[in-house]
Amino acid sequence: MKKNILITGFHFFLFLFPDSTLAQKDSLQGLQTEVYLHPADGFTAYTLKKKTFIYNQSLGTLPLPSWAWWGITDKITAEIDFLPLIGGFFQKPYLPVPSFNFRFKLADQNKFKPALAFETMFQYLYTPIEQSNNIYFASWRKGASWYNRLNSSWCIKSKLYIHTSVGLTYSHYLKLLNKDSLHYKEKTYVDRISPDMSITLDYRFKRISYHTTVSYGTTFIGIDNVPRKFQIVYSIRAAPFYKNKYGILRNFRFEWPGFYVGFPSVKAGSYVPIFIPYFYWQWTIKNRQKKN
Repeated sequence: MKKNILITGFHFFLFLFPDSTLAQKDSLQGLQTEVYLHPADGFTAYTLKKKTFIYNQSLGTLPLPSWAWWGITDKITAEIDFLPLIGGFFQKPYLPVPSFNFRFKLADQNKFKPALAFETMFQYLYTPIEQSNNIYFASWRKGASWYNRLNSSWCIKSKLYIHTSVGLTYSHYLKLLNKDSLHYKEKTYVDRISPDMSITLDYRFKRISYHTTVSYGTTFIGIDNVPRKFQIVYSIRAAPFYKNKYGILRNFRFEWPGFYVGFPSVKAGSYVPIFIPYFYWQWTIKNRQKKN
């Protein structure tokens, strides 16, 4: 089943780019030279090079595809959120869920001046969606959700990076619930603007990298697009086969997180020491050269 899903996803990729070939941009530097977009559910100021494509697959969304990133230009990166687009057909009103994310490079790092980027994401949910299925708390969203953030990144040394992000999220409808019967508490927010902030540390080797993010507000990967959330995430990323001669293995990566997540306004939270990993493949698209 999993093998068939991978093959189907690969054919879908070739369908999108029929006049392209796949090539590894990065030589043998492994993870040290790669662009990280959301390590440990954090935010960086980096964008993909033009015609770079990353496909991400979470085991938690199978058999549906998860999300992808596409370098439109060297300064503009777009996210393609397959899960809400396709998953929207399986519930009323049986329509794809609008979900758009773009990151715009503003500046590269110059000595002590950090790299800067502006990131925006808009999503619209037709019906209330519960996004936290556990025994401790619940969260529901409905209608429009739109965050705007300024991201900064510093490469301190060749292996150490620091990323910060600040911004605001507008949410049409947000409901939070503490499920503990002894401390039951419920909060509902309508047409509210909430603050977002995060700090992330990266430490990279060629085959493995370590990440930690502390954040408040909306994030991208975990309980995504839910504001007023406090979160601590730690994770590893690995490139186990980055020297392999076969591209499908050479470009294979995975991130494996653990986290604490809570909602201070309802005094609820939970700790998950090891969560479901997600896998991704990063490719550079090059046009085929025409034969004379």
